[in-house]
Amino acid sequence: MRERSRPDWVIAGLFALAGLLLLANLENGLLWQDEAETALLARHVLRFGYPRAFDGRHWLELAGYGFGPGEAWIYSPWLPFYLLAGVFALAGEATWIARLPFALCGLATVWLTWRLACRLTPDARIQRLSVALLACSVPFLLHMRQCRYYAMATALLTAVCLAYLNFLARPSLRRAAALTLSLVLLFHTNFGTFLPALAALFLHQAVWGTRQTSRPFLWSLGLVVLVTFPWALYFYQPAFLGELSPARVYRHLEYYVRITNKYLMPLAAMAATSLGFLLWRGRAASLRAVPSTPPLRAGSTLPPSIRWWLILLVGLQVAFLTLPDQRHMRYLIPALPVLVIAEAWWLASLGLRNGRRSLGWVLVALAVLTNALQAVPPSIPLLDLAEELTHPYIGPMEGVVGYLRAHGRPGQVVKIPYDDRTLIFYTDLTIQRPSEFLRETYPDWVVIRRGWTPAHFFKSAQYRRLEATYERIDLDAPDAFWQNREDPGLHHFRRAWWPPPVLMFRKRVG
Repeated sequence: MRERSRPDWVIAGLFALAGLLLLANLENGLLWQDEAETALLARHVLRFGYPRAFDGRHWLELAGYGFGPGEAWIYSPWLPFYLLAGVFALAGEATWIARLPFALCGLATVWLTWRLACRLTPDARIQRLSVALLACSVPFLLHMRQCRYYAMATALLTAVCLAYLNFLARPSLRRAAALTLSLVLLFHTNFGTFLPALAALFLHQAVWGTRQTSRPFLWSLGLVVLVTFPWALYFYQPAFLGELSPARVYRHLEYYVRITNKYLMPLAAMAATSLGFLLWRGRAASLRAVPSTPPLRAGSTLPPSIRWWLILLVGLQVAFLTLPDQRHMRYLIPALPVLVIAEAWWLASLGLRNGRRSLGWVLVALAVLTNALQAVPPSIPLLDLAEELTHPYIGPMEGVVGYLRAHGRPGQVVKIPYDDRTLIFYTDLTIQRPSEFLRETYPDWVVIRRGWTPAHFFKSAQYRRLEATYERIDLDAPDAFWQNREDPGLHHFRRAWWPPPVLMFRKRVG
């Protein structure tokens, strides 16, 4: 009779902690521009059956982008909009409801990361450390709590990794089908994560594929291309690709290495300690690995093919990030589960062995609870997040939306240079296109966002007329540049007190 495996209560406790940090107080802080865009397109799915960029009154415009047939949204894939539309249909619209399905995807990512770590090694220390590092990663938690595609892309890329390892362990059409489904869903969630993942799988099979794996994999690959390629031709608009130049590639790579080291994984500390142990002991004791799939005995090394596939996966992810004209941490977040497993492996190899347990536990505490291995001066990011989860956040749009809800009337028109999507989602007013903000118009309301308004506007005749003929209103809300983005370097864990108040003008009657 097969013996049942005992539950790992450490993993269960970490999973509960992740659930608390991901799901607590999702109502706090209004949806910012990009979040509101996702929510509005989900609303349009319920109304039109597809994510339409025009609802009959408002355009969700993007500079440099057109629209598909029927004003279809073609800037990004549609699966997140359909997911959220289904949630809206069941539960209605609210801030916390808009964020809930993505936070649950974040929780699923924690579970999938544990399963992936179990596939890569039977070492319970590495499995637990992987989950702990991810569950306590504030950059991860911030991205997963957003009403955006980030959580879905991260969960699906982790699912692709797990499906591929299952397929390598015992190739079959059923397991190839699971890999195919994961890849297709990833394509319809985020192109930039799908392409390097597919390239890594293809290259790994080209070099290390066997007779047992190659045929079902080729069937899987062919089906993925058949399902996705027509959509790519019809809807994919690569207008965000920048001019490929050595200078821009260097700037992008420098940025991603820097933010990885600062927020996601202590690259410098890992490289320094690993080199130190190599020189000190004369062998790769600090890089000693534990097994892969199928499970090997503890103490054995990860098969080179799997090791190189993981390196390919992360390497190609970073390489593809040099193509867009913009660079953001959000593009790297889907690779974070693989990175935390690598960091957990490093921690376990470095310190959690006989004779070095004290050093090991100190390093684990520093890695999981602080950013001391990555930043100077060090801090405890979880304390900042705890404050946000337990205190109401007041940003610029809390002031704008709150005031317009209280004093605006149906049919009135508002002009604002940014966060127009937030106003469209939360109010019934007519919002002018931000691209028309500098055009001389005099609607019922004019919202000034200083960071988004060019300096010459304040010297213009239009602004002087606003001051002369409109009522000036200084809101009890800081005019911070961002409402609240997910990037920890730009995120406000508490109210920003340094900016001036948001300035509004209301047209006088009579």
